[in-house]
Amino acid sequence: MKSTTLRSVLIGLALSAAAHASALTQPGETAPIPDGFNLLDFLVGEGEPFAGASKAEKLLDLQSRVATTPQRFNPNCSLTFKVIGRGAGQHNSFGWYNITGSRPEPGDLHEFLSCDDGVGTLKTLDIAADPAYRGGEIGFFMATTQKRNADGTPGSGLMTGNCVKFDPTGPRDSTLGFLYFSEPQWNDDNKGANSFIHLLILDSGVYDQAFYFGWEDLHSGGDNDFEDILTRVEGITCSGGGADCDTGLPGVCGAGTMQCRNGRLACAPQVKAKAVELCNGLDDDCDGVIDNDAICPDGQICHRGACVAKCFPGEFGCFGGTVCDDGVCVEPACAGVRCTDGAICVDGECKAPCDGVTCPMGHVCRVGACVDPCQGVECDAGQVCDAGVCKDACGCAPCPDGTVCAADGRCAAVDCAGVECASGFVCRGGECIDACAGAVCPGGEACVAGACVPMSGTGGSGGSTGTGGSGQGGTGGSSGSGAGGSGGGGPGAGGSGSAADGAKDSSSCGCSAGESGAGLGLLALALLRRRPAVARVRR
Repeated sequence: MKSTTLRSVLIGLALSAAAHASALTQPGETAPIPDGFNLLDFLVGEGEPFAGASKAEKLLDLQSRVATTPQRFNPNCSLTFKVIGRGAGQHNSFGWYNITGSRPEPGDLHEFLSCDDGVGTLKTLDIAADPAYRGGEIGFFMATTQKRNADGTPGSGLMTGNCVKFDPTGPRDSTLGFLYFSEPQWNDDNKGANSFIHLLILDSGVYDQAFYFGWEDLHSGGDNDFEDILTRVEGITCSGGGADCDTGLPGVCGAGTMQCRNGRLACAPQVKAKAVELCNGLDDDCDGVIDNDAICPDGQICHRGACVAKCFPGEFGCFGGTVCDDGVCVEPACAGVRCTDGAICVDGECKAPCDGVTCPMGHVCRVGACVDPCQGVECDAGQVCDAGVCKDACGCAPCPDGTVCAADGRCAAVDCAGVECASGFVCRGGECIDACAGAVCPGGEACVAGACVPMSGTGGSGGSTGTGGSGQGGTGGSSGSGAGGSGGGGPGAGGSGSAADGAKDSSSCGCSAGESGAGLGLLALALLRRRPAVARVRR
């Protein structure tokens, strides 16, 4: 027992030393800030987690995490402000200003939480619609009511009314004590490197894109509890945040966004792991395996990111020279071949599913299939899907150089802003071009109207029913599919295999139905629709 107790003490001392080494202190002092438990109690009351079993250990964690940065922030279109605590006799105000590179002018100090807003007050600011917002970065400030002498030095007591009043031109001088900013170089008591710290900032571990601002309101001093006014602002990222990054985690958790963590930029996952794996060609539960244990409806099997009809051994199990292997129609050379996860069998060999595949513009290759990454993705209000990831709509934060905010909330190339293209076309260089240009679809598929589609049994609209060879072919698959797209033959299933432009190709088996064969053609169409999909299988 003594040994265990001693070890615990030593571990505690080590943790304490590490926390103190990384903690902030006031100039000329050694005690870490914040001092006391007040700030911790407020934050725990908001659900913020801290490491440690005891309250003292949690305080050490808080002291190691608070920072004086970031000082500048990028806002979303809507910000939410909340008063968490007021632990001072001064009725301080809190607001925002535009970052300009110099000290804000009085008229650019925009109060949002007034002296009368008590603990629990919650306000929302539509900053995109605020004419005072100039676009770009913003900072935050606190206005105090500490007595200010005529020469600018602190006096005894409070300014008249103990409440700073704001006009369109800024705070009324007769009510204003002193100003302190998230950019501390503009503070009224700034003395350079040895200046008193008035603001501690904590990146929330519970609320997305949110920071806590804990202030000390006395000129050049205070009690260091940093809850004279404590606020939370949601809808902001630190300057430099928002860029895409790789978290190094498996599956969908790998896509990240640079976000602030303890006042520093870090790569945070854009989505959280799901409890249930979906059949979509993604590793939704982030366990390193794609579509494992994904559930499909009865009679279907998860294959290449989609639930497809399950085949069964027998005379009518598969078509096109394929065989049924573990519920999926495969090439005979691939029967019994088991590839490592993520690979598929091609001509009897295991290969990366997207090798040699160039998807149409706007599509991505997942498990050997070209898909629209935003199909089926539902984003929260104020967000848009960009390359499969939900991001805040542009319009508040500036777009990257060479791009502008388009009407759909995404950043677009300057020469494509306002250009609307027909389905199957995309804007490049200010012109609408075929999304299929340069596309190399997976085996057994052709690029049609900007998407890779199976050549077998999906060939366009076909000619008029029962007219034999006179119908005009639609946009069928490329030649060589025995099932045939809709070429110049009769009803859709009756034509010969057709190229993407609908031209006839007699090189493949057409099984054409003549004028008197309309009924036979329709029967063939029905059989084709019922048959299982023929595709390469991932093992």
